Amino acid sequence: MTIFIASLKNELMKIFTRKKFFVLLIIEIIICILCGGVNYLIGKASAGAVSTSLMLSNMPMNMLSFFIQIYIPLMIFMASCDLFASEMQDGTIRASFMRPVSRFKLFASKVTGITIMAVIYLAVLFVLTTIIRFIGGAGNASATGILESFFAYFLDIFPLIVLVLFAAMLNQFLHSPSLSIVICVIIYIGLYILGIIVPQASGLLFTGYAQWHNLWLGVTLPFVSMLSKIGLLLGYGLIFGCIGYYLFERKEV
Repeated sequence: MTIFIASLKNELMKIFTRKKFFVLLIIEIIICILCGGVNYLIGKASAGAVSTSLMLSNMPMNMLSFFIQIYIPLMIFMASCDLFASEMQDGTIRASFMRPVSRFKLFASKVTGITIMAVIYLAVLFVLTTIIRFIGGAGNASATGILESFFAYFLDIFPLIVLVLFAAMLNQFLHSPSLSIVICVIIYIGLYILGIIVPQASGLLFTGYAQWHNLWLGVTLPFVSMLSKIGLLLGYGLIFGCIGYYLFERKEV
């Protein structure tokens, strides 16, 4: 466990020493502030016809939809390419293989590091939108509403983990970081559009569960249906993880 934690710290350091992730985190914050400001101004300009507090009260959930389906997946693809394809291309992966850590722990630490990065983006989004919600006059919202938002954010971490495993698997096939990120984005968008064009297929694709909280909050599905969807998402995660690790284990550098 000590070796895994040391490897995880090393992978996290690789991610957070890249300035682009801080820049993208700042862009996320700016987007949230701008959206909060626009909602506030619309409420004031309408002279009370549109309630400012009402518009801001649901901001955490409205922003989650965009970030969980577009923004954070893009961050995941970029981080995956940096930790896998980029290291293979420039040969720095050799140094990682020479360290006294098994390839399984190395693969797991990279995947965990990317997941932690995605969760940080998600946590910043939740905290920021909740603060804006209070500042904008929606502070009277019940604690139940805040807990519901928190629970929704927590649930959406699970499809993100599957997406991280998917990106890690794809990166085992490619050694070019630029090509890798393009392939990841194209396949992700392709699957997402396929789920829209063919609604019947959406339930079978892991991209259709990006907003995992929709299955748990509000009108919930019968237990058997929920069980099948949990099994489907778990199956995707296992397949992506096993294939990704298998290819990573057999890499020769």
